Amino acid sequence: MTLVTTSRRSTIESRDLARDLAFALGARYLARGKHGIRELIGTDSSIFIISQEKNETILRWYNNGQPEFERRILKIECRVREGLLTKGIVTSDIDLFSRLHQIYPVISKPQEEPVLIMDGPQRRQTILKIGTKI
Repeated sequence: MTLVTTSRRSTIESRDLARDLAFALGARYLARGKHGIRELIGTDSSIFIISQEKNETILRWYNNGQPEFERRILKIECRVREGLLTKGIVTSDIDLFSRLHQIYPVISKPQEEPVLIMDGPQRRQTILKIGTKI
């Protein structure tokens, strides 16, 4: 099972991102509260965490208790989705694609800048400009 959550000190923006990511991946969203990472890792094999650190938003993925990747989210753009809903995520980050595509519905879309695109509920689409590994 997959879990998407936020850091303990989450913002409205990070909670919205976490909900949209959970929706796109068909995962479960959990408001983090006082749950520790070790506690969460014990309940789900795959965990995505969106956290706020020093005015930065970070996306982390843990698989089977091990950290698999981290990316800085440099810019967040939300817009109304045109057309059909895309289940899963669309990314131009080749490393992110190669790690996720065997487990989740991920579509590779070549672009100059690394992005992650996810369709949320109520015709919302979120586009994340992502930075390199931390």
